[in-house]
Amino acid sequence: MAAPVAQPLYQPAPPPGAMMQPMSVSAQAQPDKQNDLYIELGGTSLLYSLNYERFLSPDFAVRVGFSYISVSATASNGMTTDSATASWATVPLMAEYLGIRSGSHSLELGAGLEFMYMSGHASTFDATSGFTGVTAIPAANVGYRYSDPKGGFVFRAGYTPLFVVTGQDKTMLSWFGTSFGYRF
Repeated sequence: MAAPVAQPLYQPAPPPGAMMQPMSVSAQAQPDKQNDLYIELGGTSLLYSLNYERFLSPDFAVRVGFSYISVSATASNGMTTDSATASWATVPLMAEYLGIRSGSHSLELGAGLEFMYMSGHASTFDATSGFTGVTAIPAANVGYRYSDPKGGFVFRAGYTPLFVVTGQDKTMLSWFGTSFGYRF
């Protein structure tokens, strides 16, 4: 039977500078990316919107978006011409909570306001009329989000109700939206 080998009680110190070597870049943790840019089809702006989102913490973000639509029509019978134009711009301003998650998948809960600008004008042979208005409508969203905190592709899908209040009337407009974008 062989005798056990004794381990020395003293281990020599490494040469000077050996412990001061920097970690490799791949071993260092990368911070979370804090910005999202995406297009939302449907959603709080009803048709589409281009959105910028900023994460204030890993679980909380704020976003602002913009959409604009303009249409016009003209009709003539040879003697008179009638025309109409309409434009509509929206600016969603939302706060988003993403604290219920598993990796890159999360439940998204949001609330905010949808600012809407509407304008229209009509002209006929015997009359001209028009309107312009601005309103703010409360909005919410409940949905799924795929977004890696380290950056890359963003996908969102969810239920986005709008709460329209005019005088005594209160209406909830149920709507859905899907978003595609990039986190950087």
